[in-house]
Amino acid sequence: MTRRKGKSSTQQTHESSEATTSGKGSHRPRSKAGRLLEKFKNKLRFSDSRSPSPAPSNIEAGPSGVEEGANAQLALRAAEEAVQYMHSLGGSGITMASSHPLSQIENTVLSALERAQEDPDNFEETYLQPLKIFNDAIDVISDAHPYAKIALGALSGAAKIILAQRDRDDATHELLQKLGEVYSFTQNEMLCKISSMHPILGKISQQTRECADFVKNYSEARNYWKRLRKNVISETDDTIKAYINVFDELMQNFRDEVTRDVDIRVQYTEEILELSSMTYAEDAGLDTRKQCLEGTRTEILSEITEWVNSTGDNVPCVLWLSGPAGTGKSAIAHTIAKWFEDMGGLGSCYSFDRQREADRRHEKIFSTIARDLADRDPEMRRALADAVKTAPQLKTTADIAQQWQKLLIEPLKKSSRPSGEPIVITIDALDESGGQQTREDLLRILAGKHPAVQKITDLPGNFRFIVTSRPDRDIEDKFRGVLHIRQMSMDDIPQADAERDIRTYVSKQLEELDFQDKDLAVLAEKAGGLFEWARLACGYIKHSNIGLSPQDCYNAVVSSDPAERSVLLYDMYRLILTGIMHGDTSPHPPKIRSTKLARFRSVMGQILCTTEPLPLASLNAMRRHFPTTEDNFDVELVVKSMGSLLSGTTNPDSPIRPLHASFCDFLMAQPSDGEFFIDLPKAQRNLAFASLRVMKDGLQFNICDLKSSYLRNSEVLGLQERIQKCILPHLSYSSRFWTSHVRNTAFDKELAKEVKSFFNNERLFFWLELLALINALSGAVPALPLIPQWLKDHFEFKDVSLTAMDVQKFIQVFGGMILHSTPHLYVSALPFLPANSPLSRHLSALFPNTLRVASGRDINWPAIQTVLMGHTSAVLSVSFSPDGTRIVTGSADNTVRLWDAVTGQPVSEPLRGHTSSVTSVSFSPDGTRIATGSLDNIVRLWDAGTGQPVGEPLRGHTSSVWSVSFSPDGTRIVT
Repeated sequence: MTRRKGKSSTQQTHESSEATTSGKGSHRPRSKAGRLLEKFKNKLRFSDSRSPSPAPSNIEAGPSGVEEGANAQLALRAAEEAVQYMHSLGGSGITMASSHPLSQIENTVLSALERAQEDPDNFEETYLQPLKIFNDAIDVISDAHPYAKIALGALSGAAKIILAQRDRDDATHELLQKLGEVYSFTQNEMLCKISSMHPILGKISQQTRECADFVKNYSEARNYWKRLRKNVISETDDTIKAYINVFDELMQNFRDEVTRDVDIRVQYTEEILELSSMTYAEDAGLDTRKQCLEGTRTEILSEITEWVNSTGDNVPCVLWLSGPAGTGKSAIAHTIAKWFEDMGGLGSCYSFDRQREADRRHEKIFSTIARDLADRDPEMRRALADAVKTAPQLKTTADIAQQWQKLLIEPLKKSSRPSGEPIVITIDALDESGGQQTREDLLRILAGKHPAVQKITDLPGNFRFIVTSRPDRDIEDKFRGVLHIRQMSMDDIPQADAERDIRTYVSKQLEELDFQDKDLAVLAEKAGGLFEWARLACGYIKHSNIGLSPQDCYNAVVSSDPAERSVLLYDMYRLILTGIMHGDTSPHPPKIRSTKLARFRSVMGQILCTTEPLPLASLNAMRRHFPTTEDNFDVELVVKSMGSLLSGTTNPDSPIRPLHASFCDFLMAQPSDGEFFIDLPKAQRNLAFASLRVMKDGLQFNICDLKSSYLRNSEVLGLQERIQKCILPHLSYSSRFWTSHVRNTAFDKELAKEVKSFFNNERLFFWLELLALINALSGAVPALPLIPQWLKDHFEFKDVSLTAMDVQKFIQVFGGMILHSTPHLYVSALPFLPANSPLSRHLSALFPNTLRVASGRDINWPAIQTVLMGHTSAVLSVSFSPDGTRIVTGSADNTVRLWDAVTGQPVSEPLRGHTSSVTSVSFSPDGTRIATGSLDNIVRLWDAGTGQPVGEPLRGHTSSVWSVSFSPDGTRIVT
């Protein structure tokens, strides 16, 4: 309801009351103060009742006496309250902010009343002005508490009467104080959004109104002054105390709700913080651009949806959709994922990409899926947060067996409710997850054949996994005959259905062009069931080359002879590239054609050989450092016309990579004399030179301008922003992958000289500084040995090999310190280099302002590279993990310990369980488990990722166990 402008009802009542009481026969006080008081009293609105309200009733679960609908509406509007309340929360109590209007104004008014009583002649100045301020405060608070306007309106009138008393009444004063405390207490804009607050706020509103009526009626009694002189107010003390007790109890209920909500929010924040540092694959999720065109693939989509919604113990929990390149597997997977996302049933969508192998997505799959599940289910979030809080190393483990068991299986068991609506997890393009060895563990987990983890069938029965891939041999071998895997093939789709869907697609794509239905039917038939072919064909026809009409392009597309699918797809790539290179009708001199082809080969070689995709600016920055000047041209000259084959060509910040893996296959399958042949070794050589020269130009001392060595990297404000600003993508790329490009290039003396220059220059330490800042220092340890391997038959570069291995030792000894605080690379690590180390001999002089060790400096690197300290008794057994990154030790102190083989730091708490000396330790072949034997006659199995026991102890020996070992396949243990 909109309030009309004009006099308020209160003003009107005051005027009416004054007119009534100023007539003949009205009583006139003899003093000025008395006259003012009488004038004020006469302005008050009198009620018919002259007796106090009854004592308040007991608090109920909901607001008694308040209409539920109106109360809910009023309470919800309390979100407009002031924001300072949360800051006043402390422990279990609430401190009323002294700056609150009620408390301040009340004190001001009361002190003014004291002065007014002492100085009646100054009563109007000292009393009425503070009272006006008090009334203004009431009005402000009434606006801030819409649901309390009625109550506070009544309270305002009561306050005026209380303050008008020549002799203040302690009981009414206490009650007024309590009302002020209540409204200070509930003042917060966020708290009232909590639904459980609404009944309490309604009850507070009700009690305030009742309290105000009581005070007003009591104070307006006809024999007011007589009762005041007789201190009759004491008769109502019990009633006032009852009101105060009610308000105290309401405030306690309010505080309990606040505390509970704060606890929930704090717990939620802690969980989010725990999970935020978990490894997560970026840009690997649902891509709505890949969805099927509406109205296509309806049969197979319906069949998959029906399988997802099926119930029963015999329903397979995994569906493997296989098919050749370009048949539309990804479109189906992302369509299903989007459908179930819209219905709230998508657990996760995970996509592999051959061009993103440097992201090592195969090492992040189950940690990413776990985080996605945690985002949709609070119980899963809590269970997952507890898991990584107990074992922090799980946040970043690359061991997918550990991820599966500890981040998925176990948290889901703790959080799962009875199976309900299906939860869909899609894994797209499994064949692009890496080589056969790379995806071995993943296939074994999905097939339920991994010996170290629970099976996929142990998940709740409503989980459904959809996996797509080409029918590669290793995938087929693992999935064949597995009961919980349902196999579907794109080859099983009837040819007529495929042609129908492709015709729908091409009709939509070419609807703005003047093609007849019969033309579209021919085009759909020509596609041979390959959606990727249809996409390429439509793109070629729509974006015809200079001098060619869409009809010309159409004719070229449909004129080729029928062929097998792979040949058909390759023919389309060849047709499109031919159009790009020579599509215009104007003749080109041979030199122009040769230049265009050379630039195409150079750019595509760079794109294919980059370890991770780079955006346009970074590709150009790298090209400026290629060894030949003819390669120093703008990449955009080539890629701007290749939008149908490459992504990222229109956005300068997007990485450029092939749209479909089959395009990579096509280019790499070209014969050496073919027009579109890509010389990959030459591309690797170009990138090797470019990476070294980019580092030569870009690396510098204190690149991110760190001010102090007293701060940990984690304590430097805005460090990530500095890194993004100072370390450009092409410099970061070059620093991480230059060794790989060198190793993939045949030995080249000029390139070897570039490598030598790098190792004999202060930039070597600037490189380590940069790697530490971007948290990539550990990657240098396995990368550095690639250089001696590349130079092993060239003794003139022996010093380079020695320096490379010296840098590896340097990282192993000082890496932890440098990662902790990067300035200590120069402050603490350099001064303590052994005097005879290649780094010290060749490079220490380049840093004359560092510390100098006066005595006790090592001459050579000690034979002991790292000392692992932690056991409290003799170490009886030691073993390396299969990948060489961890060390396990057993000791006479009855414990087993795990160590980082590079830094020497413990990677978990000691493994406790044996009651006597641990005599033997052994890693499983896949590095996921540890077996230990002890003098307590027991063999134990441990999770190598978390340090937790696996299964029950192996009992049977009647005396000490002196040796344990795994079988080569990890399925058996001998002791």
